[in-house]
Amino acid sequence: MTDVSPLYGLRLRTPRLELRLGSREELVELARLAERGVHPPEEMPFAIAWTDRVGEPEFVDEFVAWHEGHLESWSPERWTLNLLVWVGGELAGTQGLLAEQFAERQVVSTGSWLGLEHQGRGIGTEMRAAVVELAFRGLGARRAESSWLDGNEASRRVSEKLGYVGLATRTQSPRGEPVADHVVAIERRDWRSPVAVEIAGVEPCLPLFDGRASLQA
Repeated sequence: MTDVSPLYGLRLRTPRLELRLGSREELVELARLAERGVHPPEEMPFAIAWTDRVGEPEFVDEFVAWHEGHLESWSPERWTLNLLVWVGGELAGTQGLLAEQFAERQVVSTGSWLGLEHQGRGIGTEMRAAVVELAFRGLGARRAESSWLDGNEASRRVSEKLGYVGLATRTQSPRGEPVADHVVAIERRDWRSPVAVEIAGVEPCLPLFDGRASLQA
């Protein structure tokens, strides 16, 4: 199993937020946040309807295992970094950054969620900006991709505010019915972060992401 301990020293900071990996206790806290609500029950903003399992007896254990499993299976060829997001010391959600064959493709994707009590304050824009800045300035990516399902206006607005452009439309069926999934992307040359992002602890992590990256000026 790959030694991922350097990732626990990685910190992203913006004017309001801190993003980092969480301990098992913090992952349990994150699961409890999800249990308090991520979206209205009649909506499903995710391609995989994981929030439909909220309230089941195994939910918290499975949630924690999912996060820990990504670290246990980590390799430079395929990795998923799920950073927890704190606002003023309060856990608010999670922001993911993932890639396959990053050394060759230099393309990353993102995914995220916030607890209901933290939505509508611009936090989603700020936390995605943080990981895109990590991807471009810290890891040397050339493109960042994301996607939003029809009806997920919050995700659409974040992509729009950050300058993403449309790439393609595909179909997802999180609850059995087909829903349009809009793939969007931004190139490194077009990226301008709307917030200052401090990146700390990335150098020891670089071999874990592609085995050869160096911090970009």
